[in-house]
Amino acid sequence: MSSFTVAEVAARCGGRVAGDGKLRLSGVRALEWAGPEELAFVADRKNEPKALASRAGALLARSAAAFPGRTVIEVPDPALAVVAALELFHPRREARPGIHGTAIVDPGALVDASAEVGPYAVVGDGSRVGPRAIVEAHVVVGRGCVLGEDAWLHPHVVLYDGVTLGARVEVHAGVVLGADGFGYVPGPKGIVKVPQVGTVAIGDDVEIGANSCIDRAALETTRIGAGTKVDDLVMVGHNCIVGTNGFLCGQAGLAGSTIVGDGVMLGGQVGSAGHLTIGNGVKAEAQSGIPSDVPDGAIIHGTPAFDYREHHRSFVEFRRLPETARLVRMLAEKAGLRKGEDR
Repeated sequence: MSSFTVAEVAARCGGRVAGDGKLRLSGVRALEWAGPEELAFVADRKNEPKALASRAGALLARSAAAFPGRTVIEVPDPALAVVAALELFHPRREARPGIHGTAIVDPGALVDASAEVGPYAVVGDGSRVGPRAIVEAHVVVGRGCVLGEDAWLHPHVVLYDGVTLGARVEVHAGVVLGADGFGYVPGPKGIVKVPQVGTVAIGDDVEIGANSCIDRAALETTRIGAGTKVDDLVMVGHNCIVGTNGFLCGQAGLAGSTIVGDGVMLGGQVGSAGHLTIGNGVKAEAQSGIPSDVPDGAIIHGTPAFDYREHHRSFVEFRRLPETARLVRMLAEKAGLRKGEDR
C-alpha cells in the first residue's frame, strides 16, 4: 500500500496542517487501533478523550486546539473529509480491459475496449457494456441490457433482459435486477400470471447492496433515481419509482407501484403497501409499516406509521397504562361505581 505525507493527505481532504506535515502515513484506522504511522478521525467532541489517548500519528479533526502537541489536519467536517483520505489510500478498482477466455459474449453484444468482462461471465445479444465498466466473475447480463460508463457488477449479479444501468452504478454480489414482478389475477381455473413485459432503469451513481432484488415493471419501467443508495436485502416491487439521493436501508420492502420522492430515508425493515406515494424528504424510522400516502418532509414511525413525535408520546403513555388503570379503578371506587355498572 502507498504512503503519503500528512501534507499530501491534507491537500486531498481540503484541510490545514497543524504539526508535522512531513510525517508519512500508511493508512487510516479507528482511534483505538491507529498507530504512529496512521491517520484517525475525530467525528465529534465526545470522541476527543479517545483521540487524546490514541497512538495515531495524525488526527483529522475540526480544530487542533483540543490536541496540544499532536499533528492534526483541521477540516470543517471530519466524517466527510475521511472519505477523501480513504479514497487516497484505497483507490477504486479500475477495469482491466479485456474479455476473459471463459466468458461468453454474444456476437451481437458490444463491449467497449476499455471494459472488463471476467471469468465465466455471460453477456447477451444486443447488450452494451460501456467504457471502463467491470463485469466480474459469473455475472449474467441478459439481452438488450445497457451498462453505463464505469459501472461495476460484482460476482453473481444477474441482469434480466432489457435492464439499463447509468454511469458509475455499483451492484454488489447476488443482486437480481429485472426479475418478473409479482403480478397475478384470479381466474376460473385458478391463479393467472400477468406477463411482466416492462423493464428496470437504474440512474447514475446508484449503489445496490448484496442480495437485493428490483423487479421489472408489468408494462412500463421500475426506476431508481440518480444517487440513491440501496442497502443489502432490499426488495423493490414492480412499477415502483424511487427518487434521487435517497436511502433504502437493509430489508426494506416496497410493494408494487409505490412512488418514493427525492431524498427519502427508509430505515431497516420499513415496508410499504403498494400504490401509494411517499413524499420528498420523508424519513421512516426502522420497522415502520407505511399503509397510505405520506406528505413531503414527514418523519414517521410505527405500524401503522404516523408522526414519530406522536408515536413516542403514545409509547410513553402505553408504558404508563398499568398505573393509569390503577388510578381509574380508584376513581371509579370513589365515584361509587361497581364492576358491570353503567357510568
